[in-house]
Amino acid sequence: MAIQRKQPKPKKLTPQMRLGQEAVSMIERVCLQMHCAWSPTGALDVGIDGFIELFDRETGDALGKHLAVQSKAVTTLPQETDSTFAYSCDARDLQYWKQGNMPVLLIVSQPDSDSMYWVSIKDYFADPDHTTNTVHFDKVRNRFSTNTYSDLVRLGRDEGDGLYLGPIPQPETLVSNLLPVTRFPERIWVGESRFSNVKQIYPILNASANHIGGDWILKGGSILSFQNLQERPWSNICDQGTCEDFSIDEWSESSDPERQRHFVELLNRSLTSQLYPAVRYRNDQRCYAFHGDLASAPIKVRYQSLANQVSLTVVSQYENSGADGKDYTWLRHLAFRGQFQRFDGAWFLEITPTYVFTWDGIRLYRFHEEALKGIKQLEKNRAVLSALLLWADHLKAESGDLFKQPILQFGDLSRFELPVGIDDDGWMAIEPGDASPEDDEVVDLFSAIDTEESP
Repeated sequence: MAIQRKQPKPKKLTPQMRLGQEAVSMIERVCLQMHCAWSPTGALDVGIDGFIELFDRETGDALGKHLAVQSKAVTTLPQETDSTFAYSCDARDLQYWKQGNMPVLLIVSQPDSDSMYWVSIKDYFADPDHTTNTVHFDKVRNRFSTNTYSDLVRLGRDEGDGLYLGPIPQPETLVSNLLPVTRFPERIWVGESRFSNVKQIYPILNASANHIGGDWILKGGSILSFQNLQERPWSNICDQGTCEDFSIDEWSESSDPERQRHFVELLNRSLTSQLYPAVRYRNDQRCYAFHGDLASAPIKVRYQSLANQVSLTVVSQYENSGADGKDYTWLRHLAFRGQFQRFDGAWFLEITPTYVFTWDGIRLYRFHEEALKGIKQLEKNRAVLSALLLWADHLKAESGDLFKQPILQFGDLSRFELPVGIDDDGWMAIEPGDASPEDDEVVDLFSAIDTEESP
């Protein structure tokens, strides 16, 4: 049995498309009649349909003056009377047109009657009486024709002024490096300790049959912890008559600087304990780094990117021959600097991706600073974003691991909606000689580092 395939619908030139093009053609015709040039923006139109370049009508010399034009085609003039009509502008378009220093003409055309009307947006809305988004046109005074030439010359800005428009009026979502803390322990414990030094406490904790997390601090002879200080082994460390538990809000929402400082320190200790042993805090670099050694490298981790599940190497191994003929090996660890911040009553972990370079997973690589500076010069926005997404996904996964009884839980990276877009082509443009941070390029970078000294 033959299967009849559905024929695809042919492409069409819609009446609205034809109307819009007729209006643009009318503008171009008048510009040429004024001995001026019209340059359409074409497919890149985001609120400006084209530009008028002004020339001297007698000599043909370029005046170096330009105007931006937004064309609006209509079949009937809205709110029309014998002498006027009114056109309501989109709020986002209006905001876009009013920014920058380039004059913007709004030209409303009615192709069926071969009529066009114009206003200078900035001049019109500079009038304090014009408080709405509606532009009122006078059919005689605002008619766009060759007689408009002198007005356009008066409005046109010189190229030397540096012509620019406002940001593109296209909403965009920005991914921040703020990871919200969605859950704390419900209670916080405080108790006086008979010990004045943490080194006296560690042997007691290590002798305990149960694993004791690091979510505690010793301040001024008192223990502050998310753990119940009336249970063992804390009952052997704290004076039980002084142990009290409080609602977490008394610390997390406190405006007292000292109490906030202690709370943040407790959060940092909790995070360190929660990430261990896969990720470890390094005091020498004040950051968290994936742990690995020469035997386990390379180590890859899968994570959820913006689109799908991908993997990234978090511990990489490199080799090089020194001037003495010896071969040297070192490791690159993906890391981040974390700082707990409070905004509008909510707590976030601010994540700043970075790297740590070691000889063997523990000892800091002698050329760590040079290597870190080099890779950051090579990295582009996409590499930093990948590292940020990996850390966010890892922290969220760790906080959702029921078997580890996580102390802190995290949500998704905070996102912000912008009313205007960012020119990604300009922002992410690759300068001559730039490169993406692929592994072979990193090796070339490190090959230039003198490794004459042994580790």
